[in-house]
Amino acid sequence: MVRINWKLEGVEKTFLEACIHELTINGREGGNLKTLSWKNISEKLKMQHNFIVEQKQMRNRYDYLKGRFSAWKKLKNKKGNNYNAVTNMFNLSKEEWQLEMKSNKYVEALRTVPLAYPELCTQLFEGSTSNGFESWGPSSTLPHPFEEVLDNTSNGLEDVDLTAIGTPTVSVNDDSPVQPKKKG
Repeated sequence: MVRINWKLEGVEKTFLEACIHELTINGREGGNLKTLSWKNISEKLKMQHNFIVEQKQMRNRYDYLKGRFSAWKKLKNKKGNNYNAVTNMFNLSKEEWQLEMKSNKYVEALRTVPLAYPELCTQLFEGSTSNGFESWGPSSTLPHPFEEVLDNTSNGLEDVDLTAIGTPTVSVNDDSPVQPKKKG
């Protein structure tokens, strides 16, 4: 397999946007995108950037970006507000960096290079797993909560086409009033 350069201008952004699009349209298969989605993403990269990539290379990049995002989020949420939103970098002491790098292999790269496209990574990777019993996530086998609301509010109006309503796009940001449930 030929080593490819994800740093070519626009490639990584197109990759993330295409992943988000495919996730919205086709959902997940386990913890990853579906085979059809990888093919669609590959075609989009080829058409827009003449960037030829195999499914395994895309999955590896996806997993790498997910790992970096997870490390970035943990550092961003760390007590002491060491995050600079303007530079998208962290201000930690040498000792703090060493401690963080021991616990996560993706932290070292964040020391010198900011996470690319944090907004897109948040859209793609936030909420990618269920966080409790009987909860819904993109990979869940339970019905989407929005679908249950539609089922319960139709009140027997058979002539109303509820399938025309799309699944809502939800984005989470730091200003979101939604707080995680406490286990009790």
